Amino acid sequence: MEDHKKLIKEIFKNIFETPSFDEAIVRKYFSTDYIQHVDGKTLGFDHFIKHVEVVKDAMQSMSINFKTLVQENDTVFTNHIVTGTTKEGRTGDVQVIGEFRIRNGQVIYCDELTHQLSGDPKDRDLGSRV
Repeated sequence: MEDHKKLIKEIFKNIFETPSFDEAIVRKYFSTDYIQHVDGKTLGFDHFIKHVEVVKDAMQSMSINFKTLVQENDTVFTNHIVTGTTKEGRTGDVQVIGEFRIRNGQVIYCDELTHQLSGDPKDRDLGSRV
């Protein structure tokens, strides 16, 4: 069985912990058939790319701390904390619970809940902002 946990860690490092937005890197890791359900919203592939771009425009830095990372076949579950600083200098922490499905080395599906642990309420929607 492939180690999809390693892939998920790589995705978070190369997309979210890297300061700049690079659409080619997002396309490397996410299928054009990608669907994400997050906080009551559904994002298709194009909206997801826009979401990543919007988050990268808003954030100066982000780091991910995986509390739990479990794989069963082609599904990976995570419980992780995102710590970030906006370009305006606001800091905060968000807990994310996510289910990721992998096919052919790419993420094809994500079902995710985010919960702001600390920070400015205006940043509460960063997990689903487009």
